Amino acid sequence: MKMAKGLKLLFLIVVLVLAAVAFFLVVRRVGSAAGGAEAELRALAAEPRPAAIEAVRGASSGGRRYPATVRASKEAPLSFRVAGPLVAVPVQPGDRVRRGDLLMEIDRRDYDDAIRVLEAQLAGARAALEKARLDLDRARPLLAEGVIAQAAFDGAVSAHDTSAASVRDIESRLRIARHQLADVRLLAPFDGIVAAKTVDNHEMVAAGQVVLTLLDISSLDVRAEVPEDEMVRKDLVPGREALVEFSALPGRAFTARLKEWSAAPDRVTRTYAVTFSLAAPSEGQVLPGMTGELLWQAAGDDRLSVPVGALFSDEEGREALWVFDDRTSTASKRVVETGGLVGRDRVSVVKGLSGNERVVAAGPAFIVEGMKLRPLSR
Repeated sequence: MKMAKGLKLLFLIVVLVLAAVAFFLVVRRVGSAAGGAEAELRALAAEPRPAAIEAVRGASSGGRRYPATVRASKEAPLSFRVAGPLVAVPVQPGDRVRRGDLLMEIDRRDYDDAIRVLEAQLAGARAALEKARLDLDRARPLLAEGVIAQAAFDGAVSAHDTSAASVRDIESRLRIARHQLADVRLLAPFDGIVAAKTVDNHEMVAAGQVVLTLLDISSLDVRAEVPEDEMVRKDLVPGREALVEFSALPGRAFTARLKEWSAAPDRVTRTYAVTFSLAAPSEGQVLPGMTGELLWQAAGDDRLSVPVGALFSDEEGREALWVFDDRTSTASKRVVETGGLVGRDRVSVVKGLSGNERVVAAGPAFIVEGMKLRPLSR
């Protein structure tokens, strides 16, 4: 019995020793793995973190935004000065035309006939005037000799004057008829694009009836409505610049210049209409009726602005942002005081920045003091 107890004790000791050795090996391996992970974490922390870095800029780079509508710099509803049936309509909406190009033409036969009738009447009137002139020339010496009475001479003078007036009347009507003949051709008054056509060939048109609309889109007018409380701070000087962004061309801005503005507000909206002019963009086809946004800076607005995503609240609840140091590639916290929104995605900064800094534009919650950063272009 004693021998059996001794063997059991020996077996138990061997099991405990093997268990201790196995535990030691496991702990060592886990410790080695943990040390490797810690080393990797240290290596990752030492690598500069990519971050969107953006320079602080003036609020004028954003400006206030106003919904705007595009208009043609010239818009002409065209009509004939004479009436008649159309015999030629060589243009269609969307066609580009040059100044002097034929747009429409009316049948000219009636106007040709009217001219021929007046020319015949003018020939007869001139013949009558010549006869009256000869009669007057013959009457003068006869009156001097007392052969004819004064009344007969006065009749010759009156006949001459009446014939002369008849000639002038017919000449005037002939000029009008020739003008009417020229007006059977509707010509383009300027280079442009046909926007609308309200009649078709062979239709009867009346004088003054709008038959076609021509637009000049080589330059565009951008019209916006500005509230009265903001209009008072605008620099209303012709030629003052602003930026225009079109919905059809996202991500692009074009420089426009102030053309005109209304001196009286709209009775309902209490807004003032302003119009800026710009050359038609070459990057795309911007047509009248399209919409966009006008970015217009108020006079004397020299505030600084930063992206909305650059701001965060620190431990004390103050507004702050991370300023990037180019020399050390690190970020440091800067407490600032902000104003209102500038545009859709920027905030004005009234205190805390000099204007020469570069800031982390997004993700400030993932930045810590002194962290190494790698700038990314926005």
